[in-house]
Amino acid sequence: MDSIILGVGGKDLFAPERTSPTDSDKNLIRIVDPHYRCVSPFDLSVLRGDGVFEATTVWHGYPISLENHLKRLSNSARLMDMPQPNHQAFVAAINEVIAQYDDPEPAPLLRILVSRGMDPDTGIGKTNYGTPSVWMFLDGRGTLHDTAPITLTSLSRGYASDVTARAPWLLNGAKTLSYAVNQAMHRECRRRGVNDAVTYTADGFTLECPNSSIVAQYGDSLITPDPRIGILNGTSQREMFAWARQEGLDIKYSKLPIDQLREADRLFITHGGWVIPVSALDGRVYDVDETQVAGINDAIHSGRTHDDALSIGPLGAYEE
Repeated sequence: MDSIILGVGGKDLFAPERTSPTDSDKNLIRIVDPHYRCVSPFDLSVLRGDGVFEATTVWHGYPISLENHLKRLSNSARLMDMPQPNHQAFVAAINEVIAQYDDPEPAPLLRILVSRGMDPDTGIGKTNYGTPSVWMFLDGRGTLHDTAPITLTSLSRGYASDVTARAPWLLNGAKTLSYAVNQAMHRECRRRGVNDAVTYTADGFTLECPNSSIVAQYGDSLITPDPRIGILNGTSQREMFAWARQEGLDIKYSKLPIDQLREADRLFITHGGWVIPVSALDGRVYDVDETQVAGINDAIHSGRTHDDALSIGPLGAYEE
């Protein structure tokens, strides 16, 4: 039984866009033993955390929000001055990884990791620089998603809400491999005895969770922070907004004060193709409707929200 599938790729995944599949598509990714040590200590992903990634759930063979994940991967690569992924090639490689999976677990986690490649300041990198390293794995045996209600704390990111415009080199809005701060947030959550955190700016505006987007419900309206503040444009959040629109609810992107977030009727985090309810934030208790949450996740996993989610995003000028 193949529960964990690991694929390794490189420059062919960044070739110019093709209009149709070719026989060479089957050679885009090399499937290796998941215990195979396929990362070099000379790679910038190891030395500097210099790379980008995406992650989603594959539900019964269906990679949730794949197009939006690949668009966001391209945007992260653009912000990082990295080569642009060839979407067609990545889809072919991902499908090959999924085809190798053979396990009863219906919702394994798919991760796509892209490194800038070898460090040119090393002796190895000087002769082998400029070729991105790519790893993709499907894991049905790791920690998987759970929709049990979670508790949150709020943590300051320590910078103002206009920092993205003033300092674009901070790469806010790029999904990079540099997750040391995110991991530190999770350790702080454990110290505080909560499941996760939502972050906010020094001037009091809501950002995101270390690994998730945050969505607030007020009556018949769903609101999420505008990603132009310098956070990731959530893929699962857009799927949730697609569900809300189909159900006749209002959806909105907003520069959302953290105090206003705390006043929500319900809170949710979204990531990896899942919507998870929040039962408490900073000690304040929220209503949880498990039937609603199950319905949203079913709509996402069945593909019902897929097409609508592709066109959802913030509109108009950003509210400074």
